[in-house]
Amino acid sequence: MDFKLPEIGEGTAEGEIIKWLVAVGDEVDEDTPLVEVMTDKATVEIPSPGPGIVAELRAAEGDVVDVGAVIMVFGDGGGAPVPTSPPAEEAGRVPEPVATRDSVDAARAVARAELEDAERPVWEAPAPGPGRVHSTPATRRLAREKGLDLTAVQGSGRGGRVMKEDLDRLESKAVAPTDAAAASAPTAAAVPASAPTPAQPSAEAGEHLEERVPFRGLRRRIAERLAEASRVIPHFTYVEECDATEIVELRAEAKEVGAAHGIKVTYLPFFMKAMVEAVKLHPILNSSLDEEKGELVYKHYYNFGIATDTERGLVVPVLKNVDRLNIYELAREIDRLATDARNGRSSLEDLTGGTMTITSTGNIGGVLATPIINHPEVAIIGVTAIRPRAVVRNGQIVIREMVNLAVSLDHRIVDGAPGAIFMRDMVALLEDPKLQTLGQP
Repeated sequence: MDFKLPEIGEGTAEGEIIKWLVAVGDEVDEDTPLVEVMTDKATVEIPSPGPGIVAELRAAEGDVVDVGAVIMVFGDGGGAPVPTSPPAEEAGRVPEPVATRDSVDAARAVARAELEDAERPVWEAPAPGPGRVHSTPATRRLAREKGLDLTAVQGSGRGGRVMKEDLDRLESKAVAPTDAAAASAPTAAAVPASAPTPAQPSAEAGEHLEERVPFRGLRRRIAERLAEASRVIPHFTYVEECDATEIVELRAEAKEVGAAHGIKVTYLPFFMKAMVEAVKLHPILNSSLDEEKGELVYKHYYNFGIATDTERGLVVPVLKNVDRLNIYELAREIDRLATDARNGRSSLEDLTGGTMTITSTGNIGGVLATPIINHPEVAIIGVTAIRPRAVVRNGQIVIREMVNLAVSLDHRIVDGAPGAIFMRDMVALLEDPKLQTLGQP
């Protein structure tokens, strides 16, 4: 049976094969994760629509494939692909599209719909053919790691399925020294396919060593989006300094109260609240350009993306309805979004619908940033570290907590003066603590 890449979220046209979670010959059950796929919105695991044996993988890790393209084939017990031709009366029938915001459920629903549309019999797990045994992918991997031959194992599970306990019993038997050495050594199958090849020392003295790794996955997606934004949008960045002394004091108060309620309060909620009020005064910054229709789209809602550093690369989850949340509610939602992003659990809903973006290096440092706009948005705010600096107030040199703020703008839509006035108003909102209310945790 052909297994096609399902639609993962509305408007998805293609996906990149990030990682195969099964191999040819693996026996899978319903809902067993088959493959990790990345779209321009999210990365999800696609589950199996039913039990069967993997006969063929038709896409390699790193390939970008269209929705509806065959990416793998399920076979019968002998490894031959299951015929996929539908009954004559079903020829030409197009499956009903499935639209859902939950990407994993969408994948499962589309796959099952294709099975039902073909009106095939219930897909039963095939009996093993000659030289093949019943086992799960995890058991097969364990056997490879231990150097054990599955065909030599008498399965104790239902239908002769080889269990982990069967491998343990086989391993506990007397093994020849040479076999033991082979079993303890890592096999080629145990090395991930995506692992980089170690650089080999050069025979020529003075030559540099090199290492090449595949440029794919989230890193490639980030590169494509940033290159598109840089190519399409004529950026300009305006920087202003801000006296954050009052915000530092207000945040210290909120941090203590929040800690008592299990809420981690950072500086980000205060900057986001100031962004909302400043954008309300300058709505052009909360818009986007529909180039196809030649229209500016003003957004009367405030969904701010939060640039988040993860082990896989930059992810931008979106905090919805910032104007309706108080400082503690914002802090709780920021923590949830950042945690999910770092753990690779962001939902499609959490990664879409942004109207403006904020990025902060405050926990690292820095005095200046020129962030790249998250296309098709119009503006992005960059926040650097808050540090004590000597400044002049009323003719006197005093120590204040200062921070530099940068706003990058789409010069097609926002001119220099409006951008500077926006930043002036945002700074004024941050410097007056009476304009920031904490609310209730």
